[in-house]
Amino acid sequence: MLEIVRDGEGRFMATADERHPAVEVRSWDDVRRLRGRTHLVDHWADGVRAEFIALHGHPFDDWWAALTPACALALQAHPYDEVPAAYQSEVKRAIAHQSRQAGLEFHGSSLSRELQEYVASRPAAG
Repeated sequence: MLEIVRDGEGRFMATADERHPAVEVRSWDDVRRLRGRTHLVDHWADGVRAEFIALHGHPFDDWWAALTPACALALQAHPYDEVPAAYQSEVKRAIAHQSRQAGLEFHGSSLSRELQEYVASRPAAG
């Protein structure tokens, strides 16, 4: 696990191996680079991921921004259902263009549970 905590100075610090010093992460790109380099899944200390999201946005925001407005509306209409057939290729393509991100996955014709939750939490487009 890539352990991510917040230190006493308020910095977000990631440790991939306790034999090496922790590395400060200041963006989702930093987290993605560490994931890719270490091939680890991140584990956030209690509340730290929410704090990071509050400061740096959600890790799925880039994926969401890559979707067409019509696709985004279709997903928001029924976030827990299968992705409408007309938008499955677009969703798969947008996911494929993202760095390896935990939870950013497409299973069969449905979004991963974490992606479903993200879509459901998005403000209504309009």
